Amino acid sequence: MKYHATAKGESFIVERTPEGVRVGDREIRFDAEMIGQADVLFRMPDRSARVRGDRTREGWRIRIGGHEWTVALETERARAIRELTGHDGPVGTPDLHAPMPGLVVKVLVEEGATVEPGDGLIVVEAMKMENELKAGAPGVVRRIAVAAGETVDRDQLLVEFEAAEP
Repeated sequence: MKYHATAKGESFIVERTPEGVRVGDREIRFDAEMIGQADVLFRMPDRSARVRGDRTREGWRIRIGGHEWTVALETERARAIRELTGHDGPVGTPDLHAPMPGLVVKVLVEEGATVEPGDGLIVVEAMKMENELKAGAPGVVRRIAVAAGETVDRDQLLVEFEAAEP
């Protein structure tokens, strides 16, 4: 998958490869191992680095050693939607709909809960795989339209949101 990334005023394309990532025209090969909830150990042919990544409203705060960057990431799909609609960012929190038919395995939030981008909401099993569906923007859960054990159809409403108070 390709991502459009912006850091320190520069934009570039990042693409995951079987051996690592490609940043622009530069290929970076590595093995990665999670060593904490937000820490990853990257092993490259000539060195290793411990990287911490924390999600923020602006994107990701990345820390390597004593250096820190804020990196905004956007999928090609999200970028295309933004360019087509003319919106710079989410307008309110979109309700969550099932991306595919499946079985609701777990509901991870309660009505009234405040969520941030990346927070887990619902786990749906489809084609023998569990998929954790996450919040795409900050908001407050207004209504949960399904329960664990229910089957859902593609595009069925799962979670309804109201905008979070600023």
